[in-house]
Amino acid sequence: MSRARLFIENFLIYGVGNVLTKIVPFLMLPVLTRIITDPAVFGIFDIYIIIIRFGVPMAILGSYDAMFRLYFDGKDQSFRRQICSSSLAIVGITGSLVLIAALSLWLYGYSPWQGGYRWIILCAGVVIASQAVQNVIAAPTRMENKRRTIIILSLLGPILYYGIAMGLALRDYPLQGLVAGNLLSGIVVLILYGWLNRSYFTLEGVNRGHIKEILKIGIPLTPTFIVYWIFTSCDRFMIGHYLGMDSVGLYGVGARLSAISQGIYMAFAGGWQYFAFSTMKDSDHTELMSRVFEVLGVLSIISLLVLLPFVDWIFSFMVAEGYRGASVVFPYLYISPLILMLFQTIGNQFLVVKKSYLSMCTLALGAVVNVLLNWYLIPKIGIEGAAIATALGYVVSVIVAFIMLKRLSLIQGNLRFLVPVMLCLLSIVNGKSVWISPVLFSSGSMLLIGIVYREQLRMIWARFGLSRKGEQN
Repeated sequence: MSRARLFIENFLIYGVGNVLTKIVPFLMLPVLTRIITDPAVFGIFDIYIIIIRFGVPMAILGSYDAMFRLYFDGKDQSFRRQICSSSLAIVGITGSLVLIAALSLWLYGYSPWQGGYRWIILCAGVVIASQAVQNVIAAPTRMENKRRTIIILSLLGPILYYGIAMGLALRDYPLQGLVAGNLLSGIVVLILYGWLNRSYFTLEGVNRGHIKEILKIGIPLTPTFIVYWIFTSCDRFMIGHYLGMDSVGLYGVGARLSAISQGIYMAFAGGWQYFAFSTMKDSDHTELMSRVFEVLGVLSIISLLVLLPFVDWIFSFMVAEGYRGASVVFPYLYISPLILMLFQTIGNQFLVVKKSYLSMCTLALGAVVNVLLNWYLIPKIGIEGAAIATALGYVVSVIVAFIMLKRLSLIQGNLRFLVPVMLCLLSIVNGKSVWISPVLFSSGSMLLIGIVYREQLRMIWARFGLSRKGEQN
């Protein structure tokens, strides 16, 4: 199998699955924003979600990734059951500690929201514990590559969630509906995974030696999840502090619509590691990674150029009028996951030379930049400042990683890539100032990119033409 086909097949296999699992939330957002007319409800719910996003990696302690790594060390089913059972023992203990902490906070009366809502803290504790357990219990399905089961259960969760949320919202319990939908749908999926994979988990299979090995591999991975959490969640807290829950809700709705790029990123993340490590020993690996980086970068920019002229139309069609001000965050939050995709493309080179800590350091630097920019920009330009901070934080990580890898001769660069980058920046600025018609500007930008990359396009066309000619013969 050619390397291009290997990359594309992995990308598409995971891409189709992620599109299917994301389509329910995307289709239901217009309905929810018309039923729930108060943005503050979404703001409170967003803070609840980011508490869960922080708590789940802390409860898992890297056990999921360590479980994946150790599962394939042996083909003996008894050994694999011990790995699974030992991983579940870890998250069972940490999940119980989370529940105890949540119950204590609830009894104490703590709430991060003004006006109460302490019951949400207790619900968040239940969800953190159940999601941590679900990650481990669902892992055998993924490790045995049962794609159909994964897709079906991934679809079932959002369907249950939005069904419960809408049912309660229509009865004037919008916040309770969102929280209950999130909690109950997760528990149902957990029970189903538990039933399907029950043979992998036994009390007798728990092994102290395996527990130590899992923690040895997993705990060092936890800081990486904290950095990712800072990128995706810290802005909500700062928006809430400076602007209030209404603005958090607006930002959250804008982020949900911008998340169409998240499906692309998740498809990439799902298939990338296998492709990268399977080609690691090729003599032209550095050149290959450089080409992939540039191609993905150009395609990411083109996708943004295509969408930018239609942002206002998308928001007017997809959300109620009270949420349309969130359109200002779209360009930055759409491109952010794609910039992260570029970081992971070149960041993999640090793993090749067994210097993974450098990847962590560069990402952490971007997170610090993100927090500082949030602190400076949110009071000045509102939720748009938070979105800009997120995008620029990722950009800093990519630039620093690229410079370091360039010095290590692990990546190659081409100045022509600056052309689409500059056109992307100018297109965003033009969208705000409207010097030229956005459609005309985006069309001209894509034409110029085509001229700059005309040789590459000719090569692609030649290959396509040859394949088509071969098929006809």
